[in-house]
Amino acid sequence: MSAQTSKKQEGEDLLRRAEDLCREKNLRLTPIRERVYRELVQSGGPVGAYDLVDRLSTDRKRLAPVTIYRALDFLRDAGLVHRLATKNSYVVSHGEPEGNATKIMFVDSKTGETVEVHSSDVAEAIRKAAEQAGFKSAHPFVEVEGELSR
Repeated sequence: MSAQTSKKQEGEDLLRRAEDLCREKNLRLTPIRERVYRELVQSGGPVGAYDLVDRLSTDRKRLAPVTIYRALDFLRDAGLVHRLATKNSYVVSHGEPEGNATKIMFVDSKTGETVEVHSSDVAEAIRKAAEQAGFKSAHPFVEVEGELSR
């Protein structure tokens, strides 16, 4: 299987997962939400909201940024995308961690490439630190900016 075919299959799998998740949670994946999600899946990396406005607008109709932000908020609340504070952008989620694991997103500061990892050890460290601080974290998500070594 070629890399391009593999990427296409992964994209189709992510879209199917989004549809299934919305059906299970009784959420409505409207046409604009689906278009935003598809664009994020096809991009393969972080994309800013205004870039999405440009990509999804046509010569005849420019989408309002608020429309894109609402779609992104829905997708984030549904667990389908993450907002990356370091890049002020959004990236597709590759699933929820199993058990007590925490999701860690490594972001290459030069290329913007991301790698998602799930870790029970990090989850436990966050739980202990939160407990010491008198804090209860709801949905820990860790974003680490640096440089991917390849």
